Amino acid sequence: MKGLDEKGISLVEVLAALLLVSIIATAAWTALSIGMKHTTAETSKTEIQQDANIIITKLSAAHRQNEAYSLKFEGGQLMLKIPDATGAGVFERVLDKEYDYTGTIIAGNADLTAETLIEPKKNHANIQLNLTKNGRNLSIQTTLTRIRTDRP
Repeated sequence: MKGLDEKGISLVEVLAALLLVSIIATAAWTALSIGMKHTTAETSKTEIQQDANIIITKLSAAHRQNEAYSLKFEGGQLMLKIPDATGAGVFERVLDKEYDYTGTIIAGNADLTAETLIEPKKNHANIQLNLTKNGRNLSIQTTLTRIRTDRP
């Protein structure tokens, strides 16, 4: 028998090629899926960190610029009231996002619904800020300070 005229590929070769392609595709899909989950988790973590920085920055500005201000929590929001010239004021949101603030302590007050008056020239404000959202949690402890003028 003279050589067979082999033109084309056999069924075994096709199956082997399909198997290799499917292994490579599965590995690529798994790597992509893991990367997307990691990116989502890191994005969520970064968002909470940025929001905590915004909250601390706004509270720090209020602490430095005012004789007194009040804080309270209402409907998943941290609310800030800066008295106007008449001594009254309106509570405004510190951040436009809702978080669970459970465990937050401001100037020694752990009651999240009660209004906490802070007088920067008399006392420093110790803050334990806890933010929780979608299973992510961030805790920051800081002290807002200002030159105290209540000393003789």
